[in-house]
Amino acid sequence: MIASSPFVARLVYTKPQCPGATIARATHPYKLKLLGESCEINGEVAERPLKLSSINFRRVNLASNLSNHQMNSRRRRLNTLMRVSASSLDKDVHYYLNNGLGSIVLLVATGVALIFANIAKTAPLYELFWSSYIGPKALNLSMTLHHWVNEGLMALFFFSVGLEIKREFIHGSLSSLKQAILPCFGAVGGMLVPMLFYLVFNLASSNGVMAGWAIPMATDIAFAMGIYGFFKNKMPTGVAAFLLTLATVDDLGAILVIAIFFSKTLIKEYVFLAIAVSGVMFSACKRKVTNIKVYMSLFVLLWYFLLQGGINADIAGVITALAIPGNSLAPIHSKAPPEHEGQSVTLLDHLIHAWSPWTTLLVMPLFALANTAVLIDRAVFGSIMTTPIGQGIFFGLMLGKPIGIAGISWLAINLRIAKFPEGMSLKHLGIVGLLGGIGFTMSLFLIEMALSGNLAAIKTAKMAILSSSFASALLGCAFMKGLPEYHYKKK
Repeated sequence: MIASSPFVARLVYTKPQCPGATIARATHPYKLKLLGESCEINGEVAERPLKLSSINFRRVNLASNLSNHQMNSRRRRLNTLMRVSASSLDKDVHYYLNNGLGSIVLLVATGVALIFANIAKTAPLYELFWSSYIGPKALNLSMTLHHWVNEGLMALFFFSVGLEIKREFIHGSLSSLKQAILPCFGAVGGMLVPMLFYLVFNLASSNGVMAGWAIPMATDIAFAMGIYGFFKNKMPTGVAAFLLTLATVDDLGAILVIAIFFSKTLIKEYVFLAIAVSGVMFSACKRKVTNIKVYMSLFVLLWYFLLQGGINADIAGVITALAIPGNSLAPIHSKAPPEHEGQSVTLLDHLIHAWSPWTTLLVMPLFALANTAVLIDRAVFGSIMTTPIGQGIFFGLMLGKPIGIAGISWLAINLRIAKFPEGMSLKHLGIVGLLGGIGFTMSLFLIEMALSGNLAAIKTAKMAILSSSFASALLGCAFMKGLPEYHYKKK
């Protein structure tokens, strides 16, 4: 009777506690509260044989099915609520990121680092924390937390930058020579002129530090775009594309400089292994492999081989990003918007959408916490204007960037090599030049590469970066605030 009953899944036979008893017990006691009567024999509790004939199995099965249906309904409602909440959170995060949240978080992290570095009781503890070693010694990965941020987490930042660069080359403003030529001229001017400023100050002095020549060449793409976002209603849409393209080319130039000029003593075996892994990556790209786990596994290997081979390991992020198939479609579940309205969402769009919150809200603030803890005293602050390295960096970013970006772009326009994007004028070009003077993240990274071991120069250089970037940002904001709201002309 039990075997043929619909309720058999709910009952199990158990060993009787009374001689000659046959007991059936419910596996889900909440479905059937009472199956038998209890009696006490010799001080022990036992169960009487269950009278199956007294149970209406149809009603029990119906109640059980109804209960299961209610539980499944609740589970579906909970899953739907979680998906809606996740989708809403995703939209909110990217909305705030597009409106300058990343810049605010980066500023807060910088402020926290400066506060800890300038309080007598916390300064030594803060320095001790970032100089603590962590990592497996067997793999030669025992590094300080400061080193892990600069060589490890920053590889993820460079991966995100590499994705942006590749997308711009395939689908964005760098895909067309006509669109790309003016910001490319601006970017070249924005790299060369600040370096010339630095060299002039340092060549003219016996105390010059020539190793820092590349420091003022970089623009912080996230910071510049974040500040621009606060005033985008006062600027033509072409200015945003111009600034993004310029900063992208600028970052590409900085990455090439790091890879070529700041490599350590090379270990051939690891370099060859890194080349082999890179070859496998680009082979996977050619075969249109879209499984991101494949690329991330190879990314970790490449990062390790570059680190051990004496090449800056952060370049692994850029190489991996460039190996991602550019025209492949995003996964079906992707929440990313397309780069341009009307286009399909690509794998690059999906990865940039997924990675940008992590790099902007975690990696870059951690980098700021680890690298901007500078003791602000009269000696360090005064050294900006009294030492050639401080003067070269400060004026290289503050004056060299606007002169280089605006000057070379203006020259290209007057020679009819290029032309302004629609609605853009010389005043907008000057503002872009000022925003280009925000050299924060990449310039701080170049300091660590170029001035390693020279503590006095590092302190002065960091203070010069913070001062010039802050001044450039304030001037850019002041000029943009003074502009009237931009009204687009309907064709």
